[in-house]
Amino acid sequence: METYNGENRQERRKKRVFTPMIYFLSELTLAWLIISIANLSFQIFAWASWSYIAMFTIFTHTAYKTYSIYMRQKYLRTT
Repeated sequence: METYNGENRQERRKKRVFTPMIYFLSELTLAWLIISIANLSFQIFAWASWSYIAMFTIFTHTAYKTYSIYMRQKYLRTT
């Protein structure tokens, strides 16, 4: 939906609760699948040591993205 406030047009977005969490979980699942294929094992305890570092890095990056989406929605103007 587009709103016109006199000088410029802005797109108004709805606040979403579950959609960022679904993306968060799907990104973690995709990362788990890719790392599991690289290690030839779907069991997390059988992974190599570099895999834990990679998974932790991906987790923190995805968690930060989800957190910033929720913070951006918190300060989103709906008028």
